[in-house]
Amino acid sequence: MAGGRLLPSTSGSRQPSMAGLDGGGAPPAACDPNNLPAAIVLVFPVMVVALLCWRAARTRRNKDECRRLAQRVALLRDLRQLMAPAPPLAKAAAVSAEVRAVLAGQVDAWVKEAESVVLGCTSSRWPCRFVRCDRHGEQLSVVRMNLDEAYDRILPVVAQIDTAHRLHHLLQLQVYVLLHIY
Repeated sequence: MAGGRLLPSTSGSRQPSMAGLDGGGAPPAACDPNNLPAAIVLVFPVMVVALLCWRAARTRRNKDECRRLAQRVALLRDLRQLMAPAPPLAKAAAVSAEVRAVLAGQVDAWVKEAESVVLGCTSSRWPCRFVRCDRHGEQLSVVRMNLDEAYDRILPVVAQIDTAHRLHHLLQLQVYVLLHIY
């Protein structure tokens, strides 16, 4: 139905003409930019507002998550400072010191990465956080996964090493007491 013209047919039904499509007439009404459907005109601003609201909510969630991660990073940093290698008294202590050094290096890397992401998320002004909310969200997700791994895998090993050192120390005290009594 281009251009609104119909051609007569032999079967009695009317068929649309091709006038207007081959340059012989006016362009069809659907191509006119001033004739946009009202739904598009109404939907576009609603979509823009929805996108802005979503980004603002994501920015707020990132800020809250950043605060929670900052607390976890501080705890991990404090734990790292307590992971000083024990003085090597025996071969078992030397192995333990090597394990502590490897674990401490991994914890240091995670703490450094987490602190840089937290600092980047908290030091930026609100408009920058708003624009970069997707990237900050991805970075916070990676840091959260690393910290979860640290808490799930590394901390039990550190606790086990610490318990072994305490038991070794108690055993040495018992031997010392027994040697001095007898």
